[in-house]
Order: sequence, then structure tokens, then C-alpha cells
Amino acid sequence: MNTKIGLTVIIALGIEATIFSQAKRNEIVRDSVVDTRDNRVYKMVKIGDKTWMSENLKWECDGSYVYDDLTKKYLKKYGKLYSYDASRNACPTGTHLPSKQEWDTLVRAVDPKDKGDVGEKLIRKTNPGFAANMGGFRNAKGKYNDIEGSGYYWGSDNTVEIKSVMNGVNLSVNKEIEKKDFKNFYSIRCVKD
Repeated sequence: MNTKIGLTVIIALGIEATIFSQAKRNEIVRDSVVDTRDNRVYKMVKIGDKTWMSENLKWECDGSYVYDDLTKKYLKKYGKLYSYDASRNACPTGTHLPSKQEWDTLVRAVDPKDKGDVGEKLIRKTNPGFAANMGGFRNAKGKYNDIEGSGYYWGSDNTVEIKSVMNGVNLSVNKEIEKKDFKNFYSIRCVKD
């Protein structure tokens, strides 16, 4: 009789531990980072084993622009668009531009079964909380393009595109920075060191 009770308690504890473990795994872990250059506080979210900004960088520097040069209309939601050169040192202390490997790890954490809906998930403000904004881009001639239709992001060794398409939202983690990219201005999402 005591063996049955003991076994029942062990099974119940095992089930409870599994449920707790799953809750912890799916829990959104919020964080923040302060950019000491302008004292702006950025929301961050832990996805997988990395902590990412959950908003676009807004730091003012040479080589950074607000979409259509309309700060009041676009800065808060979309952040700034940065040249390649400006992007190299744009992340606040304690964070960095994500590498292709870090972007790939993010994709696997958000879409572990490779269902192809990672773009849809990354634009959500709720789980996983990345909240990608489609802030378009600025080309070499100073023309702004595709706000609300796409978001382009600098990585340390590649670029990333999130684009609205007829059947949803596509995500492309490019293998490298292409020649055309060096002339454009893209958004930035930093990741904690």
C-alpha cells in the first residue's frame, strides 16, 4: 500500500515538474538595456538563449535617418535606418549586431519544427515578443521605400529581410552582405553580449 502511495506521489511530482518546465520554456522573459549615449531605454526579450531588442534602434548618429525624414511620425514605432558604416558601431554598450549564426538560432527558437511561419511569429508583440517592425529602407539616392511592407536589418556579417507577401510574412536570413546592401540604410536590432 505504501509503495502505491509513493509511486503516485512520484508520478504527480513528475507531471507537475513537466508542466512547470513547459511553462518556464514558453514564458516571455522581459529585460531592458539603457543606451548611455542618450539614456534611451530599450525593451528586450529573451528568445532561446539570447536576449534581443524588441524594438528598433533609435540612436542618432551620422549615417542614420528616420523614414521620410519625419521624426514625429515614424521614429517611435520604426526607429532609425542606418548606413552600413554607421551600423558597425551603433549598438549600445553591452549589446552587438547579431551574426548570421545568431539570426539562424533565433529562427530555430521561434520555429523549431520549421513550419515556415517564423516571419509571422517575429512580427507579434506577444509570444515570442520580438515585435519586428516593417520600417522599410532608404536607398543610396535618398529615396525611402516599402514602409509597412518590409523590414530590413543589419547583421554583423549578413542582412535580414522580413516582408509582407500575399500569404503572410516571409523571413529571409541572407548568407552575407551583398554589394547592393552596402549602399542602403536598414534598421537595427541588437542582441545582448
